[in-house]
Amino acid sequence: MLQAILKRGTLWNSRTGGFFRNYFIIGIVGLSVIFLLYSNWVTRRLEREISDFSMMLGNFVAKLTAVADKETSEAGQVIIKQLNFPYIVTDVNNNPVVARNIGTGLREKIITGTLSEAERRRVEKMIAKMDKVHTPIVMKGLEQDRTIIGYIYYDQTKWALNQGSSFVLTDVSGEAIFWKNIGPEVRNIKGVEASKQDIRKFIEQAKRKGLSTTIQFNPNVEKTYYFHYGNTGIIHEIQWWMPLAQVGLVIIFLTVGFVAYQRIKYNEQQAIWAGLAKETAHQLGTPISSLMGWLDILEDKIKDENEDLKSILKDMQNDLLRLKDITSRFGEVGSIPKRELLDIPEIIHRAVVYFQKRLPYRKKHIEIIESYQNVPKVRVNENLLQWVIENLIRNSLDAIDKENGLIQIKTEYEPKKNNVVIIYKDNGKGIPRKNWGKIFLPGYSTKKHGWGLGLPIVKRIIEDYHDGQVHLTESSSDGSTFVIELPAS
Repeated sequence: MLQAILKRGTLWNSRTGGFFRNYFIIGIVGLSVIFLLYSNWVTRRLEREISDFSMMLGNFVAKLTAVADKETSEAGQVIIKQLNFPYIVTDVNNNPVVARNIGTGLREKIITGTLSEAERRRVEKMIAKMDKVHTPIVMKGLEQDRTIIGYIYYDQTKWALNQGSSFVLTDVSGEAIFWKNIGPEVRNIKGVEASKQDIRKFIEQAKRKGLSTTIQFNPNVEKTYYFHYGNTGIIHEIQWWMPLAQVGLVIIFLTVGFVAYQRIKYNEQQAIWAGLAKETAHQLGTPISSLMGWLDILEDKIKDENEDLKSILKDMQNDLLRLKDITSRFGEVGSIPKRELLDIPEIIHRAVVYFQKRLPYRKKHIEIIESYQNVPKVRVNENLLQWVIENLIRNSLDAIDKENGLIQIKTEYEPKKNNVVIIYKDNGKGIPRKNWGKIFLPGYSTKKHGWGLGLPIVKRIIEDYHDGQVHLTESSSDGSTFVIELPAS
């Protein structure tokens, strides 16, 4: 019956485990494909749109030097500065002369002509990368070659240089140097020149109405430059952030799925453990009670003078009482056990004494050595903790393949963690490294007829019922070492 329950539990675990594994695999693959296709579609579409926009922007910037008016050209430059638009202007010898949005340090050194050889190679790589995206645009002159030498202010009419035009020419500081048809001249008062007040008034009116323009020297259009440019910065952000967002969503999916899977698996294990323990206690309870009754009848039948039979009867009664304790243990595993403040070395010693009486009857010579320090008391369930030590000893007895077996049990106290530590060591054949992660799983056993419940019970008792930890710290052909940590009270 016990094996049947264990098999059913293992089958249920494998089914649910298989379902969730398939769920993870299908979910991950499905989400990855959807995100990849969607992000690829969005990125390609944005790349096309941004590439077209960057091409128009590149042509706009490259043609600014051909705009006759410097103020209009400067207004265009203000727009360019607001955009993360990288470009490099080179002369006919491929020497960079102007750049923007390629790094502050490089830009300044290009303008001042102080690039090092390594920096020059870096800029050349940038240019080559830009040229792969967009074909360089031929420029005539540079915006930096423009020079304003003055301003002209005019009246509301669409002015032209004729006899009736009213205008004022000023230098770059705003000082009037020539004017016509201003003040008295407009009123046909001959021989009276316009006053400075008349000129300033005309200039102020023209400024308010926006009726002015610059007088400038334009760039030398005979000088040829090449405008190299890339895409605006948003495409680079998309290329970086889209995959990161995709990976982040997949990680969130995995985390949520894994937590749910672990929780469901834990609840299943709890139900299996409780059902297994209660069923075992129930199945053993009836025959044990019957055997105890038969032993009472047998005791009445044995004559007082037959000491040998009475001794055998006494051992049978003790073993039956032990079976009753084991049944009680299974009942406690299936529920919340009662814990008391007890001395750990005493509990371990009582479990050791039980086995020491039976060691002489084994084929091999096995010695159990105890070494106990003075440690604080721990709140434990005595019956369950003895079960832990007994399971470890039984495993050692099966694992010891040497003529002289040795089991060492000692206790220590860790003040920093406030833990009582039980160190259990034997000189058995050890556990292969690849199986270390399986030994605490229910159903795993290297024995031909083993059920694989010993160490899982140890782990459950220590970690679930006593808030402690149990680890396999060392295992080789020379033996294995288990360390149990229990929080001291």
